[in-house]
Amino acid sequence: MLIKLLIYISVYILIYNESFGNVNKDNVLSYLGSFNTLKSDFIQVNNSGEILSGNLHISRPGKFRIEYNQIPLLLICDSKKLAVINKDLKNISFHTFDEIPAGFFLFKGLSLDEIEIIDLKKKNNTLSVLIVNSELEDKGIIEILFELEPLKMKKWVIIKKDNTKTEVFFDNLFFNNKISQELYDIEREDPRKIPFKIN
Repeated sequence: MLIKLLIYISVYILIYNESFGNVNKDNVLSYLGSFNTLKSDFIQVNNSGEILSGNLHISRPGKFRIEYNQIPLLLICDSKKLAVINKDLKNISFHTFDEIPAGFFLFKGLSLDEIEIIDLKKKNNTLSVLIVNSELEDKGIIEILFELEPLKMKKWVIIKKDNTKTEVFFDNLFFNNKISQELYDIEREDPRKIPFKIN
């Protein structure tokens, strides 16, 4: 009788855990894939302990702007190019989408065909989700911390292959507010002097 009871409990736990995981995966995918725009203040803690703050704007598909308060760096993606601008040095460099660990976040309609949710952990009123882009595994893993009831994103942790990590805490997070497209205009922000043109 005891053995049957233990088997029953084990099967119940297994089914419950699988059901819990599936429900939360669906909720996470729905949350991450539902909005058109996102804007937020953030605090960034680098692996060295350096603390920075700034603001983030995202407009789907493929556009984002990250501006820091303490350092002169500005990152802009206009869905075609990713520019990193140093406002003090007045220079600009260009990069590819492959260099963005959380690049999947820039598009709607996320599915498990594009990303893999490799772990879910629930603790009190929080849910921790480990996500990897199967095409960019060498760029590391993203951990997203959600507050439950209601579901709300609180933190990203970008964990690189060498186990260094960057934590990003969100504050004043808003979805689907109107965002001026000028914020993603790389040419407008290009700090290099443009020669005067004579018509």
